[in-house]
Amino acid sequence: MSSSVWFKRMQDLARGAGFAHAPLFAPLLFGAAAQIEAIAPEAMAQDGTRLRKNMTELRRALGLETVACAVPSAMEAQALGVPVAENQWPPRPSGELSALNMEISSEQLLAVPRIAAALEAIQQWRATPDEQVIVAALTGPATLLAQLRAAGAALTDEEGYDLVGRTLATLARMYAEAQVQVLQLHETELPGDEGAIDGWKGALGTIGNVSRFHRVPPLLVVEGAAPASWPVQVVACPGSTQTPVPPRPHGQAWASDPVAWPSLPTQSGNLRLITTVAEVPASTQVSDLVAAMGRIRS
Repeated sequence: MSSSVWFKRMQDLARGAGFAHAPLFAPLLFGAAAQIEAIAPEAMAQDGTRLRKNMTELRRALGLETVACAVPSAMEAQALGVPVAENQWPPRPSGELSALNMEISSEQLLAVPRIAAALEAIQQWRATPDEQVIVAALTGPATLLAQLRAAGAALTDEEGYDLVGRTLATLARMYAEAQVQVLQLHETELPGDEGAIDGWKGALGTIGNVSRFHRVPPLLVVEGAAPASWPVQVVACPGSTQTPVPPRPHGQAWASDPVAWPSLPTQSGNLRLITTVAEVPASTQVSDLVAAMGRIRS
């Protein structure tokens, strides 16, 4: 199917419109693509040209419509001042904050090599005749706030969700203006009390408004237990075993292990996109991915 058809369908998803169709399969593949050049994923993630080249080759090998320009890798926390160990995949926060950047800017975000490389890769994709659906996966606001607090940031819920909401909205705008087609927010943490939930939904609303303004659907993926109710500010992507499930969900998240993937649905329905609950492990062999794609399509 032409990628231009998927571009239009993703714009429709952002507006909550459009006709039913078989879902776009968009597993969150990133680090595994580094096997194409036999380099470390963390090296690929900091080089826009290598990122574009390896992701493109993996997409072709698997017969996918999508490529990921970025996956959650503590890059947002790093932009806010959290020390991050970048010599591993995925990078992780590695120390205490010395100073928290309370007023985030696009320049501060671009100073993180993985963000700069992601935007460079998008620019290169846009300059080629090949068309692919570009996915940008971000750390969710509750998870980002948990990372900041773990690094020593003394933030109230109101302060914290205001900061992470503005930060992620700025990054979402940068990706949307670069012309990605899908934005995903990945949560490994969820807010606890009612006040924190309100702040979380407010942050999701800020991010979602920016995303939808640019006609890019904002997807929410939660690893672990599902929220008590899925926020309406975003497109819910519940896991196949998560409850509760929102009525008529347009997204779904499969396991990150390809061995657990079921057959792809081929009929039109409410489901518009299938992703994975987290990045497919970078150690997953390309040959195993090829085999998994053949199995789920048969």
